[in-house]
Amino acid sequence: MSLDDLRTSSSESSPLSRKKQSLSWLLPTGLISGFLLIFGLLFGPRLIPALAVETAPVITIRSGESDAPTEKTLPASNSPEDGKGPLVFQASGWIEPDPFITYVPTLINGVIEEVHALEGQTVKQGDLLATLVDEDALLDLQTAERNFESLQKQIIAHCTGFELIEADITSNRKKIAALATLVAETEDTLSRLKELSSGTVSQQEIVQARLAHERQQAKLAEAEAEIPRLLAQKAQLSAGKDAMEAKLAVLETDRDRAQLALDRTRISAPIDGVVLHLHAAPGKKRMLNMDDPKSATIVELYAPEKLQARIDVPLNEAASLSVGQAVELVSDLLPDRTFTGQVTRITGQADLQRNTLQAKVEIANPDPRLRPEMLVRAKFFASGTSQNSTSTASGRLSLYVPESALVNESEVWVVSSDSRAQKRSITLGQATREDHRLVLEGLRSGESVILPPHDQLEEGTRVEVSNPSQ
Repeated sequence: MSLDDLRTSSSESSPLSRKKQSLSWLLPTGLISGFLLIFGLLFGPRLIPALAVETAPVITIRSGESDAPTEKTLPASNSPEDGKGPLVFQASGWIEPDPFITYVPTLINGVIEEVHALEGQTVKQGDLLATLVDEDALLDLQTAERNFESLQKQIIAHCTGFELIEADITSNRKKIAALATLVAETEDTLSRLKELSSGTVSQQEIVQARLAHERQQAKLAEAEAEIPRLLAQKAQLSAGKDAMEAKLAVLETDRDRAQLALDRTRISAPIDGVVLHLHAAPGKKRMLNMDDPKSATIVELYAPEKLQARIDVPLNEAASLSVGQAVELVSDLLPDRTFTGQVTRITGQADLQRNTLQAKVEIANPDPRLRPEMLVRAKFFASGTSQNSTSTASGRLSLYVPESALVNESEVWVVSSDSRAQKRSITLGQATREDHRLVLEGLRSGESVILPPHDQLEEGTRVEVSNPSQ
């Protein structure tokens, strides 16, 4: 191939190469364009300059702190004729046992054999609620009883050794007495032989008499040495008896524990009450020491004569709560009946999501038809006997907005949580205080309203607070 051929082939392929090179810029350009598009969607609104506005906070005042007239006046029926103060606020809640649910668990692991109570059933203290399969418990009790009886008989057989030893001791003491007599007799014989004149008796007779005396002394010493041995055997038997009796006490405990396990296969009601929840069914396992806190629970009971209501009180009304405060409750189940009660406890922590504080209200006259978790409506009355004193201590919270912030008699501009202008419809009252109007509905405590001018504001406009004091 010549140089001309190479030039020719190069010139023929150059248009295709130039075309590829011309398209190579599309990929980075597309990536950059996509990045700019995403960046604009995410942060574009923040790049737009925010509109500078002046704001004013919504003022929260307790109605008792002001001499200004309130929008709502309490009716005459709320006067403290029956010991209750005026109606302060209303809130909703639920019925629950007072002070808590009674959980009835099984105290041993087992399988439910039979259930004797159902949900909603009234039971008396001691009534049988459920039984567990008890074959193993019966066998364990029989084994424990037989071990106990066997050791009892061993102790009885062991103690017969005391009688044998006592008999041996008595016999040996009599033998000692007899041998002592023989010793005295041989000693007398020997002494008499020694006192005779020489030649009267042979020397052999004297030696035999002396040996007989020594022989009797040896037998006496042997008999006397037998007494300590017998006493030691008696002490050994006594120690053995003590050890066996200690073991018998252990077996007695095992027997009692086996009896207790058998008794616990029958679960009875600890109180008079109503079955709230049933956690047992034939064939269902009930186990202790499990991660599930209700793994051993058979039933949940509550006493129908001891009920309370847990009421979610809005935080803007919580300042009016106090222990002992009079409350009236109404349920949809019994709409024509009013239940009286009083606040017994105020929980220590508020609910952040609901913006409420929970209060416990004891029901003085609960109806047996009331059930836990039924909805109730509660009316809280001011504490004390004087309406003037209670209005200052526990008056309702009132919201006031600057009159200059009003677009008209029913709207204001509010700064939302994401710093945007939002037009809000409100309901105003007639009361005024230092160029502020009473707001009945539409605003919340702590919100900020936008002061004039409003001509550049639109719904959703991003705003920046630029108050002179800031």
